Amino acid sequence: MGIFAPFSYLEQRAAFVPAPPPWDPSQFDNIQYWWRADTNVTTATGGVSNWTDQINSFSIQQGTSGNRPSLTTESTLNNQDVIAFNGSSDFLFSTSTPAALSNRDFTSLCVYSFASSTPGNGIVWGVPYLLGAGNGRWWLDGLNGNQRIFDEGLSGTGGTNIESPATSGAHTLKVRYDASAGDVFYALDTLTETTKGTSGNTNQSWPASSTVAAGASVQSTSGGVFLSRYITVDIAEIVFIYGTPSSDEMDEWETYVNDRYGTIIT
Repeated sequence: MGIFAPFSYLEQRAAFVPAPPPWDPSQFDNIQYWWRADTNVTTATGGVSNWTDQINSFSIQQGTSGNRPSLTTESTLNNQDVIAFNGSSDFLFSTSTPAALSNRDFTSLCVYSFASSTPGNGIVWGVPYLLGAGNGRWWLDGLNGNQRIFDEGLSGTGGTNIESPATSGAHTLKVRYDASAGDVFYALDTLTETTKGTSGNTNQSWPASSTVAAGASVQSTSGGVFLSRYITVDIAEIVFIYGTPSSDEMDEWETYVNDRYGTIIT
């Protein structure tokens, strides 16, 4: 007489199938860049000298010790690691232009925290270019105590206050450019998009010398700061996608952010 195991072969086999890894931003279709403050951060005298994204190894950096932000943790972001900018001298920027963008949408996501409702006039993060023609540039800043998105050559509406006045504490921001229509949309602390501007320039590319910058209004890949505009902000993550995420992907993003940083997206 045979010996019978308590489970069938298939049941035993199923019991040992490992669970899939948890979702993270690397699973977005067409993701271009993903910076997270607990990964690929290089520190040197004065603070953070280099922050490299996890997708294409694209770096934003600071070669001057007195202008380096700090690597620390932030209580309003569930004590997760952040890159902390002091609002007076700290910033990071890329010394090369972002990867070519032509005839396609882009989507930007950021997780950050303000200690104050008046964080300063500089750029939280974005793709600025302030010398010469600026078509294609955009960023989030804290100008005049507001949260403001500025874009030029995209929706064509210039600066738009998306929160006035700005509130302290944790935030997430989504910015999306519809390249075929020249429309720009944003979502602050939610997945529900608001229209920033429509019928602007279509199929816009980054200008030459565009730089990815955080912490200050950087003029170009040379790293000069425009009108001493800095901002006090703690940045946990930056994601850049060449495309439009699906609703399922954005639902995954919401779960990921709220599980990691506490409930921000509502």
